Amino acid sequence: MKRTKWLMLLVVFAMIMAACSSDGDDETTTTAASGDDTATETTAASGDDTATETTAAAGDDMVDVSGTEVSVFAAPTGDEGASIQATFDVYNEATGGVVTYEGSDDFEAQLRIRVDGGNPPDIAITPQPGSICVFADAGEIVALEDMGMDIAALEAAHGAYFMNLGKCADGKHYSIPTNANYKSIVWYNKPVFDAAGYTVPETWDEMVALSEQMVADGQTPWCIGLGSDAATGWPGTDWIEDIMVRTAGADVYNQWSNHEIPFNDPQVAAAFDKFGEIMFGEGFVLGGADGVSAIDFRDAPDPMFNDPPSCLLHRQASFIANFFPEPLPREDAAFFNFPAIDTSLPPAAMGGGELAMVFNNRPEVGAALLAYAGPEYQCIQASGAGVPGIERISANANTPNDCYVTDTVKLQAEAVAAALGANGFVFDASDLMPPAVGQGSFWTGMIDWTRGTPTQDVLDSVEASWPAS
Repeated sequence: MKRTKWLMLLVVFAMIMAACSSDGDDETTTTAASGDDTATETTAASGDDTATETTAAAGDDMVDVSGTEVSVFAAPTGDEGASIQATFDVYNEATGGVVTYEGSDDFEAQLRIRVDGGNPPDIAITPQPGSICVFADAGEIVALEDMGMDIAALEAAHGAYFMNLGKCADGKHYSIPTNANYKSIVWYNKPVFDAAGYTVPETWDEMVALSEQMVADGQTPWCIGLGSDAATGWPGTDWIEDIMVRTAGADVYNQWSNHEIPFNDPQVAAAFDKFGEIMFGEGFVLGGADGVSAIDFRDAPDPMFNDPPSCLLHRQASFIANFFPEPLPREDAAFFNFPAIDTSLPPAAMGGGELAMVFNNRPEVGAALLAYAGPEYQCIQASGAGVPGIERISANANTPNDCYVTDTVKLQAEAVAAALGANGFVFDASDLMPPAVGQGSFWTGMIDWTRGTPTQDVLDSVEASWPAS
């Protein structure tokens, strides 16, 4: 896996300092924290009886992780997956443990297959909070309380909102957030935007008017891609969610995600109709509405940076910058916050993230998870762990903002941290819904809708798929 020289130097420097500080019977300890919990401790002694003991915190206990193996399974692949493994590589060198990461574009389905087959990973990191309590209710994952973890410390570091996403019917917590992303973003090609004299819109109506102006100027406003292999359709759900929280408000949004109002409620239909102003606007979308499902979401922003650009705007979460074409001057890619629709409603921020679940309760598993979720390793992750172009936003409020490489990501991280602190952050609704909906009918419904299926038919179909409680 790719790692930068500074990462290697970080490890080597720590080892050198430990060696230099050890004299006679003195000991040197290095630590990494998760919240207020010590995550790793390496002790080295010199003298005739030189001994090295590598330990890590699992709950309240310090355990020797040297020589142990831990498997981690999640969705990110490619460079993003490489950055996760590179982060664990630093942990491995510091502790003597062996944490191995595996990513899959078909993560949700493959995880279910592995669990059903009796071969789950030790840790699975899911972007779908709605699946956590499904696993918990089936007795397939381990509660953090049962691992001896300090919930108060974790809530102080990650926020009660994020931690409660993994709180299930028994009142216990089953997940720790490992990263966040900010989804209420519209990206644009700044040099082209500025040269044309366009103004950043502050309201939905202004954004629609801007799109109309771009068409009049001979431009195609929007790059949209809904393709994502087995998960095709999910980028469209993000549009609906960003609109829903700005037309109906956060309270109704949360009622919708919890099925306290039906999926085919008129307020949901209104959000689809609002999205239709963009998706079906004359000349608004590159390739047309019926073609967006064939465009992979990772490739969707590329035409924005062609010379000349084939489109000028792209709504997608913060992580999409990891897929921008290279080489690309990062100052060419700017963003504005998804604009207000009903200006009488308070400002909203919609986002997502990934949460780690534990399938196998062993001390080294808890130790690796606490370390990875702690600020030291979150900082390495935030910097991209040496993989060019990768920066993952930390879900730990104790992660220094200076860990991020680019100003753009720093601003996004600040927005996420501020929203979490003010309890103004709402999680991606499809990720909160039961898998049959959030990872199934809602995704496929978006594809049907872009291909011409009437809105009400789509909403009725999704509502019919909702599992009986």
